[in-house]
Amino acid sequence: MAQSQFHHYIPRFILKTFADNFTLTTSDTDFIADTTGVFKATDSDVRLGSSKRGKGKHGKRGHQGGTRPPTEPSRPSRPSRYFSYNINVYRAKGHSNELNDIARVYGLEDMYRDINEHDCMKFEKLLSKLESSSSKFIRKIWSGEDLSLTRAQLADMKKFLCIMMYRGEHRRGQYYDGMFDMMTYMSIAKHMEHKKIERVQDVWFDNLKWLIETPVDEIMKEFMIAFEAAPNDPLSIIGKYLGPIHVTELLDFGLMVYNYVCIWEAEEGSEFILSEGCFGSFEGFMGICFHNFFIVSPRYAIVLVNRQYMWGGIDDLPRKSWFGDHLHANPETVYVKGPLPKNHTSSNFSLDDVFKYRRIIAPKKDVYTVNSIFLDARRKYLTYKSSACMYRSLQYYDKVKKRMFPNQHDYTILRRKLFADMNRTHDS
Repeated sequence: MAQSQFHHYIPRFILKTFADNFTLTTSDTDFIADTTGVFKATDSDVRLGSSKRGKGKHGKRGHQGGTRPPTEPSRPSRPSRYFSYNINVYRAKGHSNELNDIARVYGLEDMYRDINEHDCMKFEKLLSKLESSSSKFIRKIWSGEDLSLTRAQLADMKKFLCIMMYRGEHRRGQYYDGMFDMMTYMSIAKHMEHKKIERVQDVWFDNLKWLIETPVDEIMKEFMIAFEAAPNDPLSIIGKYLGPIHVTELLDFGLMVYNYVCIWEAEEGSEFILSEGCFGSFEGFMGICFHNFFIVSPRYAIVLVNRQYMWGGIDDLPRKSWFGDHLHANPETVYVKGPLPKNHTSSNFSLDDVFKYRRIIAPKKDVYTVNSIFLDARRKYLTYKSSACMYRSLQYYDKVKKRMFPNQHDYTILRRKLFADMNRTHDS
């Protein structure tokens, strides 16, 4: 039987950018992403890691930054070359704020274990491969390098981002707790009958496996089949489509792939934050998403922008987006088959076409608005790097939450602690 593993739903290569001892060096070219709690130290980690090494025969370390909650699983043995990256984790339930090792946060034990496979960790390995590929582009974002992706690489990047939304604890919890509206639940029941799935909880992992194993072009073909099942009545797709994946998730994936990619860089003096739900958080109205946010470091966010919104096709909605056109930019595109004719078709495209992106500076107010979306959507955890930046985000959220947000959480205890931390720093 395979050893039990702690599986992350926010990749550790993103989590460790929120640690004070993380430093990106220009000589760091070997970058490995891994979803499990078993750390794989590389030469990069020797250069970037903490000087605090594991002690003892198996490199075990004690917990730092407070007492570990009794419900948290015990730590596995670590390789002797383990390096610690500790990040701030605010736990909403107990109003506790501690430094936690990234190896044991933002994940669940055996989240991706598949008992139906001979290799029960097959899915986790496929996920690690996709993360490693996507992390190369994300590292370019961090380092200031040229941001170019081929059409094929862009498709894989969007697939990674969509799966980031679907693999999270909240989306998984929807299936485990049956948190669906009646129409969605009836559609899931029909899908379970079609696929001979006995438990609604298993639909989540069944969908996730299909998404990770299926090439993007095949997913999009299935997406078009779903629409052709009811071309004049999109809502009836839920009742008519039968396929390899639950149709609601297929439609979400397909619509996300059609979105535009923008890279937002936080204005100096501000930072993005994380929550366990931030990779599923969005800004929208009446079921239409204007923006989906994917935080890849305190400084940078990848944002998927609704194609119709970019084109002005949904300007008649009662509410406009909170984010203006200054945060949108089309990439410079190099078509390998030459300039596109006026009446071009998909045959004029190539998987080797190159999209060149630029970093768009997001003013502090826009960064605070993104953070406020996460603050209002948070369920269990929050993570930040700078106490001062987090404090300003909380101030902004308190100022706007009554007129902008439904949940209106109270962060008084966290705000007081941050204020005390800032004063201690200034006094010293």
